Amino acid sequence: LCSETGSIMDDGTVTRMDDDRYFVSTTTGNVDAIEDWFNWWLAGTGLDVSVTNVTAAWGAINVAGPRARETLAKLTDVDLSPDAFDYMRTAQGDAAGVPSIFLRIGFVGETGWELHFPAEYAEHLWNAVMEAGSEYGISPFGLEAQRILRLEKGHIIVNQDTDAVTDPLSAGMRWAVRFDKPDFIGRAGLAAIRGRDRDQALVGFVTDDGFVPEDGLCIVANGEPVGRITSSRLSPTRGVGFGLAWVPHGMARAGTRIAIQSGRNEWPATVITEPLYDPEGLRLRT
Repeated sequence: LCSETGSIMDDGTVTRMDDDRYFVSTTTGNVDAIEDWFNWWLAGTGLDVSVTNVTAAWGAINVAGPRARETLAKLTDVDLSPDAFDYMRTAQGDAAGVPSIFLRIGFVGETGWELHFPAEYAEHLWNAVMEAGSEYGISPFGLEAQRILRLEKGHIIVNQDTDAVTDPLSAGMRWAVRFDKPDFIGRAGLAAIRGRDRDQALVGFVTDDGFVPEDGLCIVANGEPVGRITSSRLSPTRGVGFGLAWVPHGMARAGTRIAIQSGRNEWPATVITEPLYDPEGLRLRT
């Protein structure tokens, strides 16, 4: 979601449930602001549209990993095969007897489904999923694990990897902007900057020698700060320090060597422009 000027406000999913009904998710802390934003744009239009905040009424469980399909298949009659249920598609059906919305999305980079369902069934459905996946070694994963997994895929977190003036073109999300659409909120702002050379770009990086910098450290050139790290972790998959950083546009090319200032030391790193893990996205489409 972009503001009128083209700055990133939030990200989430919009699922078409029927001809005239949509299910929208936002980042957790932004739900009230986005609800107000929708209603602000509706005001005075005369459109027959209602926006209802159902956050408190719905529970959600993300079932992801190489055995997610086998786990959920025990609980539902929904056809989860790749041909029947493709990536970025949705279906409605029962899961462990609970009416649910199935969203096939991949924030963590593996085959997975988000299940959304009436909140009063959350404990029942959680227990059913854990039991169904027990033979595959299923395990809960928390926020820190999710943040490492999303970072390996190069997925941003709004307000951590972005700020109030970040636009999707500078943040490496040109794929998400469809200028062939006749109009969308923020189109004019993005069209105005589309052909300009931007000062900074958001890129991935991998450090040398396993060094894991802290979030917020400076990228330096000739001893002067020229950029900053927004997210950084140790990748258990690759065994390297890596993350996302804003760098001058001229440095935003794969293979460019950069330096990270930590205390009095400068640590070398290399710019990457593809996800660290499964860059082709084959696993989440399997």
